[in-house]
Amino acid sequence: MKLFKNILIYSILLIFATTSCHRSEGQKSGKGIDILRYEQVLFDTPTDKLPNAMLDFQTKFNSPLLNIYPDDAQFMAQVTGFVSDNTVRDIYNITQRHYRDLRWLEKELDAALQKAQALDAGIDINKFATFVSGYFDYSQRILADRNSKSLIVSIDQYAVSDMEKYSFFGLPLYIVELSDSIFLASDIMAEIARQYITVPDEKEITMLDLMVSEGKVLYFLDQVMPKKDDRLKIRYSEEQMDWMRENEGRIWAYFIQNELLYEKDYNRYHNFVDEAPKTNAFKDSSPRTTQYIGWQIVRKYMENSKSTLKDLFANTNSQEILTVSKYKP
Repeated sequence: MKLFKNILIYSILLIFATTSCHRSEGQKSGKGIDILRYEQVLFDTPTDKLPNAMLDFQTKFNSPLLNIYPDDAQFMAQVTGFVSDNTVRDIYNITQRHYRDLRWLEKELDAALQKAQALDAGIDINKFATFVSGYFDYSQRILADRNSKSLIVSIDQYAVSDMEKYSFFGLPLYIVELSDSIFLASDIMAEIARQYITVPDEKEITMLDLMVSEGKVLYFLDQVMPKKDDRLKIRYSEEQMDWMRENEGRIWAYFIQNELLYEKDYNRYHNFVDEAPKTNAFKDSSPRTTQYIGWQIVRKYMENSKSTLKDLFANTNSQEILTVSKYKP
């Protein structure tokens, strides 16, 4: 679908670089979290006042995740074209109907981050902002940068389910169903966890490594969002969660019988990792079965070891974690 062939994310450039960090409205403080709303700055500010408003936002957020050039005429012309596009404005309006007020999210994140910092004071993502991308890429819905302690959310990607007039932009239904506010807080906290988990060298990574890494993320959600339903942490429907619980042993046996645990060729096991409606090896199955099993391994490991959360995140020896866990579904 070429609906957005002329729409670019003019204002968003992803750059992994270190930047200085100043206390701002978007940071966690004694008053809690304030999520800065870049989309509201862009779409609700009169054109003649937009450069100053953008400069003010840049000063407050101060993150390499957002590069803003209000003094650049070409950049501002692109921004003006972006915010005046009728389709993008409609996307913005739909999104604002869902997310004009994010105090509920700020409250939930503040509580979770307080728990995270009690477990490991080094976890310090403390600047948050939302934006409207007008470009739907599920894998890029949330971006974080540990160095600048910042995180941005493409908030329109959590309102796709209300965009049927655009045929959901060609996204498959299983992705549209994940475009829901019930997953937003846990998705954000999961991305924060990934900033602090050490992973093995990419060339040497095995399926077990990936399983354990994602298991660490979900265990982190257990600790910082203890009242959150497990299915929301892993982004399952109730039916998918039930299927996974009933078939955990079958999945594990399949992995063992097909010698997949130590497999380094991603092509051999991607179907058990990728976002998908199901796992092809099993009829009517849940997707991302490696995440669920990795989660159970890490839970057992933490029960059987004296590791702290920081120790867990730093431990790249997935075999040790599996052995100590005594995991037997």
